[in-house]
Amino acid sequence: MPGAMYSFFVQWHLTERCNLRCRHCYQEKVAGELEHQEICQAMEGIAGTIQGWRADYGMEISPSFHFTGGEPMVRHGLFPILAQAHSLGFSVSLMSNGTLISEELARRLATAGVRDVQVSLDGLEDVHDSIRGKGSFQQAVRGIANLISAGVETNINLTLSRVNYDQLDGLVNLGKQLGVGAVAFSRLVPCGRGEELADEVLTPAELSDLHAKARALNAGSKVEVACSDPLFSVTGIPGEVPQIDFPVGGCAAGMFGVTITSDGSVMPCRRMNLVIGNIKQQSLRELWADSPVLWALRDRRSYHDGCESCYYWAVCRGCRAIALASARSNGQEDFLGADPQCPYHKPRG
Repeated sequence: MPGAMYSFFVQWHLTERCNLRCRHCYQEKVAGELEHQEICQAMEGIAGTIQGWRADYGMEISPSFHFTGGEPMVRHGLFPILAQAHSLGFSVSLMSNGTLISEELARRLATAGVRDVQVSLDGLEDVHDSIRGKGSFQQAVRGIANLISAGVETNINLTLSRVNYDQLDGLVNLGKQLGVGAVAFSRLVPCGRGEELADEVLTPAELSDLHAKARALNAGSKVEVACSDPLFSVTGIPGEVPQIDFPVGGCAAGMFGVTITSDGSVMPCRRMNLVIGNIKQQSLRELWADSPVLWALRDRRSYHDGCESCYYWAVCRGCRAIALASARSNGQEDFLGADPQCPYHKPRG
């Protein structure tokens, strides 16, 4: 629709190296890293793709780069990369474990024009340290304090499972004390090292209860309790859901962004670990237009096991990464089945 604003993001894993070894990490092996010039060329190509979409389709697009890792603070030449992204007209965000962000680095991030930093805290101290390593909680909290002191908008993110889903209240209270803007949560995807926690994924009933708690915590709170999980968004949809066969919301995979890994591989979502090409050999525009995987993600007729017949499909589609991880646990390469944690299925009228 001409005049409408579309958000489009690239989650870019600049490195797979990290100073922590978290129990739920989706990383399976350490990949190579693009050279600085390769990253700059790819960013310029992506900027060209955005400009092409704007010109060809009359679209207003708000593009952003979400730089992460591994741990992005260990990437050599991080700040020139941030500067290049900013100069190309992209909003720039950083996703970090926070443990390496000193006062000086926080000031440099502010000067570099970083819009916000998302710091992972997977519970209060004992629980967080049991997942990410002893001492990592206090280091991350210091990193958050340094960012806020430098004037950088900072949010907390946690990956939820049975190990820590009772920690949300405590983290919201901590967030208020620290002065963060939001506490965001996502679900554990049992892939990579996270496969070891497969028995700790939430049941549909537990997830529904958690969503209700999150909405209650949000009422009147100065700290937003946020979640990009499509199942969470279903619980707050006003009015009727359009009964169409093309998504207008929900899971971002194939619709609102892509992931680029440290070696240039392109995926619909990092947690899906499903390579559709490489940014060194193919342009984003080519991949976005021609990938059979992305087109399957956009087409209701490709889905099965109930998701395709759900009233909420166009604004949800469940989490495709969790659907794929569930299928792989049964020896199948299927990313289009039902989200096994979904408590909200409603037959299409």
